[in-house]
Amino acid sequence: MTKLNIGLLFLLLTVLFSCKKKEDNSVLGLDVQPENDMVGLTVTDTTSVFMYTQKVENTIRSYNDSYKYLGSNQDPVFGRTDASIYTNFSISNNLTNVTFGTNPVLDSAEIVIHAPGQALGDTSTALKYDVYLLSEKLVAGTSYSISSHLLKSSGVVSSITGKVKIRGNNLCLVLPLDHNMAQYILQTNSNLTNNTAFQNAYKGFYITTSNSTLGAPGSGTIRRYDLDADISGVNLYYHDGNSVSTKGQIFQFSFRGNDAVKFNHIDHNYVSGASQNLFDQISGSESTALLKGNSNVYLNTFGGTRTKIYLPYLKNLTDSQKVSINRAELIVKIDDIVSPYTYKYGYPANLALIACNADGVEELVFDQLETSDFVKYGGSYDATKKQYVFNIARQVQKILNGEVGNYGFYLVNASPNRSIVIRRDDRLERVVLGGKTNPNFKPVFKLTYVKYPYDK
Repeated sequence: MTKLNIGLLFLLLTVLFSCKKKEDNSVLGLDVQPENDMVGLTVTDTTSVFMYTQKVENTIRSYNDSYKYLGSNQDPVFGRTDASIYTNFSISNNLTNVTFGTNPVLDSAEIVIHAPGQALGDTSTALKYDVYLLSEKLVAGTSYSISSHLLKSSGVVSSITGKVKIRGNNLCLVLPLDHNMAQYILQTNSNLTNNTAFQNAYKGFYITTSNSTLGAPGSGTIRRYDLDADISGVNLYYHDGNSVSTKGQIFQFSFRGNDAVKFNHIDHNYVSGASQNLFDQISGSESTALLKGNSNVYLNTFGGTRTKIYLPYLKNLTDSQKVSINRAELIVKIDDIVSPYTYKYGYPANLALIACNADGVEELVFDQLETSDFVKYGGSYDATKKQYVFNIARQVQKILNGEVGNYGFYLVNASPNRSIVIRRDDRLERVVLGGKTNPNFKPVFKLTYVKYPYDK
């Protein structure tokens, strides 16, 4: 061998062994396909994505926790939404045998609820707040939905038109409470022996703004409230009628504690000003909905709607040979022409893509079940590209292997985290996405895979 050939061979070996592998999980990932089988990759983004909007609000649970929503908004795309609150109240600190003296005289009474932030719509709009007494007891441990109704009085115990206000250093909703009711609470000691007796006598409130008159699209607001905040509760201001002193006292009944039960009731009125395309999808047949969904699909607040997605041609990949999926990305894009981002209407921080079984029931995809790395699974809002990206490589692989059926998917306005994806009642933001034939915001299903012409 000549000196020249030896030199060339040495140079080639040096280059070969000095090269480092470069990983790019953002495109190819190593989600399913082993790293040593990365030869012969095929990438395609031409698979059809069929989508349409479904109405599902009757099945959405409202959880018994501190944050609840109250208000009314005339959404320019989704129509009118009214968020109301059912809540009981109790003797603070679980006190027993409470008494306000032999002759307590009421000065005033009010309901105060802390508004810590987050709102949908125009917060400058004054709303009509009506408070009704419940005649049906809230039952701890009951799974109330956002469509649940409880029996209530025919007349209101408080009604005021206004907005939230500053109380101390807190933004609060302050509602005056009926004088006769509050006076009765003060003077009836038999109902103050403990919280069981108290809540048997006073079952709670239904607070609603559904009687508010809203104006142009975008008017009205729905706010998040913290019923467990220290400042939140029912305040009675009173003095001793037997005393010459005019010094008054205050007692607060609480919305929190072991006996607390509260949930949201949500009304979505898609007839009142909603997009015609949205209304046609949720009220028509599936064939009509699929046709209408070609332009846009809609994810409403509080789980009012979800998007059904079909990937019907997946099995075509395995017609003649086995396929190993490396990455399966569904990219859905926000139509910011139909629904631009504004201070009134933001976009959800994340969404979730879950599976549909043969009975139409929601199920977690295997990409949620088999990993704690939700960065790979995705679902977070990309503010630069105005889109959400999901990687469901494990689910698609199991479909191709015949281990699970291909009954479609649901795109839902919820956290992608498997432990809380079921929750929908805490989502105030909503979003409009492009459909299959949308010229600017068409969804993309991008597959990266390896074909095997023979068994390995």
